[in-house]
Amino acid sequence: MQPELNLRRLVAACLLLLPCTALAEEEDAMGDGVRGEVITLGYLEDVRVGALGLSMKGKLDTGADTSSVYARDIELYERKKNDNWVRFRLVGKNGRSIRYDQNVIRFASIKDKRGGRIRRPVIHLPICVGGKEGVAEINLADRSEFDYDILVGREFLAHRIAVDSSRTFASDEPCTEEQDEEQDGATAAGPSEE
Repeated sequence: MQPELNLRRLVAACLLLLPCTALAEEEDAMGDGVRGEVITLGYLEDVRVGALGLSMKGKLDTGADTSSVYARDIELYERKKNDNWVRFRLVGKNGRSIRYDQNVIRFASIKDKRGGRIRRPVIHLPICVGGKEGVAEINLADRSEFDYDILVGREFLAHRIAVDSSRTFASDEPCTEEQDEEQDGATAAGPSEE
C-alpha cells in the first residue's frame, strides 16, 4: 500500500470512531513498517538521531509535513552529474558532535518568515522517539534561532505517535543508548564522530 493511502485509511477510521490502534496493528501485519500500537507523547520529547544515536531535545509538530534538524557546516556537492550529496555536522544536547556525508534524496522549498523561499537538502536519517524507531525524511536547516534542534513532522509521526499538546517529555519508553563509533562501524559515506 502507498503511505498516502495508509494515512487516509487511518484518518477515515478515526473519523468513523473505529479504534485507530487496531488499524495501525492491521497495517503492521501487512508489513508497512508500523511497529505495534500508536503511543501518545508530549509535544516536546527527547529524540535519538542518526545511526550513532545522538540525543537531541525535539518538538513533535503535527503541522509540519517532514522533519527538520539543525545541521551545521552544510556543504553540498556532486559525486557524479545529478548525484547530489551533502556533508554536515549534528551536535547533540550533551555537546557530542557527529559529521555525516549522505546522499540528498530531494530538495525542499520552505517558506521563510519574510515570505521568501529557502531551498533545503532532504536526506533519510534514522530517528527514535518514545521507543518508536524509523527512518525519517529530514531537511537540513539552520535552526539556531529556534529553541529545539530537531522538529519531528507528520511523515514520521503518522501511524506511530499521537501528540498531546498539553504534555512535555511524556515518554515512558526510552530509545536505546548512544552508541560509540566503533560499535556502529561508521563509513566514509555515513556518520563519524568528531
